[in-house]
Amino acid sequence: MVFREGQEDHILYDKIGSGELFLKLIGLTGGPGCGKSAVLKIFASFASWRVFDADEICHDLYAEKNSFLAERIAARWGRDFLRADGTPDRSKIAGMVFDSKEELAWLNSLVHPEIMRRVECGIDACACTDHVMIDVPLLFETGWNRFTDSVVAVWSSPEIQMTRLLARGWTREHAEARIAAQLPASEKLERADYGIINNASPAVLEAQCVELEKKLNGIK
Repeated sequence: MVFREGQEDHILYDKIGSGELFLKLIGLTGGPGCGKSAVLKIFASFASWRVFDADEICHDLYAEKNSFLAERIAARWGRDFLRADGTPDRSKIAGMVFDSKEELAWLNSLVHPEIMRRVECGIDACACTDHVMIDVPLLFETGWNRFTDSVVAVWSSPEIQMTRLLARGWTREHAEARIAAQLPASEKLERADYGIINNASPAVLEAQCVELEKKLNGIK
């Protein structure tokens, strides 16, 4: 993939080609602040598309009281890592896994399969004519790309990415740590089959999504 100076705001990169494709499961990824959620929302508005958000599913999992996840966390780290209502305390858990690759790997070994199971249940309920897009921030890192027909990556310049993260109320230190915990957004873009460049206005982003949706449906 080659970036041309001055064109990063509006080019939709297509690394598969112009042939007609029927796609069942599309993986969506990108770095923090690049605009994955905005892209997913646009695709949710298209006919015959079903979308799933892995982060949202993860949030729901952590919100369940006295769940299998809560019990496993309590057994390994103690009940101090649960809130009074029986849900996992995400702030304490983040402190535990931030500096420990071993504990992070253990937690992911519980969370990631359960998220995938719930996604599969949702996909099973889709009509056979549906296209499915799933937003997975760690798509390549977890190997979930192996289960998709194609991958779409959303990319923004580092400066714009940081501006968006700071606008969320994050500190620069926290934003840099979150970015560093994933593959670089540029690497995700290189590894993806399609790329969306989200440096400009919402209208430009939507136009790229409309173009991409036509490609994924085999419409010339």
